[in-house]
Amino acid sequence: MDLKQLEYIIAIAEEQSISKAAEKLYVTQSALNQQLLRLERELGVKLFHRIRHTMVPTYAGNVYLDAARKIMGIKEETYKMLSDIADMKRGEISISYTPERGSEMFARVYPKFHKKYPDISFRVIEARAVKMTQLLEQGSISLALTAHSDESRNPQFDYFPIDRELLVLALPRTHPLAYMAGERSWETFPFMDLKLLREDEFVLLSRETMFRRMLDKQFMEAGYKPKVLFEATTTYTAVNMAKSQIGPAFFPQSYVDPEAPLVYFSIGKHLSWNRSIAYRKGTYLSKVEMDFMNMVKEDLTVWRIDGR
Repeated sequence: MDLKQLEYIIAIAEEQSISKAAEKLYVTQSALNQQLLRLERELGVKLFHRIRHTMVPTYAGNVYLDAARKIMGIKEETYKMLSDIADMKRGEISISYTPERGSEMFARVYPKFHKKYPDISFRVIEARAVKMTQLLEQGSISLALTAHSDESRNPQFDYFPIDRELLVLALPRTHPLAYMAGERSWETFPFMDLKLLREDEFVLLSRETMFRRMLDKQFMEAGYKPKVLFEATTTYTAVNMAKSQIGPAFFPQSYVDPEAPLVYFSIGKHLSWNRSIAYRKGTYLSKVEMDFMNMVKEDLTVWRIDGR
């Protein structure tokens, strides 16, 4: 198998489009399409169904992709080990993080990392938790800056722990139950029984997020399905809508603003999640990757302590 050919087929599967894959790979669409047609003729099977401009792997395509990802994973790990042996500071780190706090973290850490390792490049994919898990399982990325509950740990992954973060309920100060927060709720996070909010309309994050899945479980335990006033695609939207006194919202403690016209509560048994960097079990982590992970942990620890 030609490694470049493997890379092409994997990109088509990930992007579900020849045009988008060609753009990602910096090749022309016609050249990529010819590569695919040539390979399909060579193998004697179709690798993709072409459905409404979407490339969907066939059964044979999935077999090929599974092998291709394993081969590319072996190549990546081999190069990392050889790089460590030669003490060379060259290579690539493939990572996924959320488009919000993940991107902010990367912007803070990257200058420090780049100064130390100027010849190490990054391949970054911004994604939500569900997509991030798929990318990591497929071997499309090596590291994923993610959050998970104790119950949702993926048995296929190992986790480099960063910290544990409380998930909070924010009520507008104009809410009838805001008085229950008392003083300095941004520090104390008193408990709120979700049963008391049965008639409220909530601002909730989309179902693609791990956070929403954890919240849905809390509502189920409270005995009702929440009325959703607005489903936000970003945490910042949920925060801003709560600040505008539109309705109750939920977000991680790192988004808490003592100056905002909000009061804060904990829910469940102090519902929280773990922030970690996940990687596939058995993966060889290079010295450079370990150094990067430690930089991330140091950054997020300092950022949280400083309250920024």
